[in-house]
Amino acid sequence: MVVGNDALRRTAAEVLERRRQPILAAYRQRLAAASDDLAAAADLIDSYTTQADVLVREALAELRGAPTDPLSTPPPTVCADAVELHPRECFRAVIALADIVLADALEQMCGQPNQSAVLALVADALTRTTLTRLLDSSSRYAAGLMNEVHQAQIAERSLIARELHDRLGHSLSAAYRNLEAHELAQERRNEDVDRRVVIARESLHDAVGYLRVLIADLRLSQPLGSLDEALANFLSTVETGGTRLHTEINGDESWVPPEVLDEVFLVVREALRNAVAHADARVIRAVVDITPHELRATVADDGVGFDPATARDGSGMRAMAERAAAVGGRLAVRAAGRQGVSVELVVPLLAVGAGVGR
Repeated sequence: MVVGNDALRRTAAEVLERRRQPILAAYRQRLAAASDDLAAAADLIDSYTTQADVLVREALAELRGAPTDPLSTPPPTVCADAVELHPRECFRAVIALADIVLADALEQMCGQPNQSAVLALVADALTRTTLTRLLDSSSRYAAGLMNEVHQAQIAERSLIARELHDRLGHSLSAAYRNLEAHELAQERRNEDVDRRVVIARESLHDAVGYLRVLIADLRLSQPLGSLDEALANFLSTVETGGTRLHTEINGDESWVPPEVLDEVFLVVREALRNAVAHADARVIRAVVDITPHELRATVADDGVGFDPATARDGSGMRAMAERAAAVGGRLAVRAAGRQGVSVELVVPLLAVGAGVGR
């Protein structure tokens, strides 16, 4: 007699449900008897057993319902107290669980009608749930490694920033102050200041400014949280003279991956800094438009302008272009004689989101 598939699935679920506790007990005994470090860690044994129970319950749900498409299944939830393990260890644990489940089911169904079909259904349900769990475990483990790398980079950048500030920054500032004091002393005695001293002081002033920018960039290692706030904080530290500065953010910043938002801020900040320092403008305007598929940032001024062809070798312009390229975007600089300058950054968010994620 041929039994319907629904009836076979119910039979398989009944067998697995009835034997769930004995299976978990056998699994725990097997873990405790293992000869590696796992046997010495009670918390790991508890975590493995808890996760095994979750897998068996998910296999039961699979048997009692219609098989789901793995591509449409959301990632499984993880217990808050679960211990993160190397994917290889998870795979070993899953194999051990599968051995116990199938051996127990085979023993329970021995000599029963449709034995092979029921065992196949149990194996299929367990395979689906365990593979999903293994994939999730591997993803979490890889994410953890990437986070460790990121934290190491943050620590290294912070160290470099401290060394630059404490050593080079101190020396440059001291040299600048001494030259400034020498220049003032000469003026008080009504003596001409050596032009070479003036040039040296101006060069040191520029060097200190660039050093501060470099230190700020090195310390910008955490996601901004808000582009609007970051720009406002930057503008609060800028001496603009008679220049009016306006910033405008349109759209939802949550559409932009944090890594991209950081780079956008650095590009916009550099463009604003250049405009303030060199444009001699009455108005500088920064506008960032964000849509689900694109971010477009424009910094425009009504200043004296410049020839873009002669400025491309500048470190600031080159850095902005490199940051744009790093997130899959493009940078365009437009200048028409003395009609001001426009710097535009365009980043396609869909392509970025597929590679970076949020």
